[in-house]
Amino acid sequence: MIKKGIGIVIVGLLMATILPVGIAQNLPMEEKTDITKIDKLSSPQLEITIRGGMGIHVYIKNIGTTDVHISEMKLNLDGRVKYNTDSKELTIEAGKTTHNIYVVRGFGPTNIELTLDTVTQTSSGKILFGLVYGVE
Repeated sequence: MIKKGIGIVIVGLLMATILPVGIAQNLPMEEKTDITKIDKLSSPQLEITIRGGMGIHVYIKNIGTTDVHISEMKLNLDGRVKYNTDSKELTIEAGKTTHNIYVVRGFGPTNIELTLDTVTQTSSGKILFGLVYGVE
């Protein structure tokens, strides 16, 4: 009886992690849904999209005609969460999109704060082990 209960719990956890990730990965980037937050930053040349899934997925799109250099890109989370706190430096060519994945571990609600140089983008979501969902 105990083995059957453990098996049901394991199958439930696998289903909870596989289904939301598959749904998030099959969405086209241009489609705006309720799990995607797109905000124009103070630079009208950039669009940022924060999505959940296995980790936090950050898409930064340069919609301008010149390249953009970001000297510091840093992610901050609160709550019971562990993640990589290293800042990144990147250059985005005109018309291109960059995709960054932040691996997180934890449990419960969190506030997501993404800083690009001096511009800050905030969102909120929930984390279940490595799965991030409900990003708003």
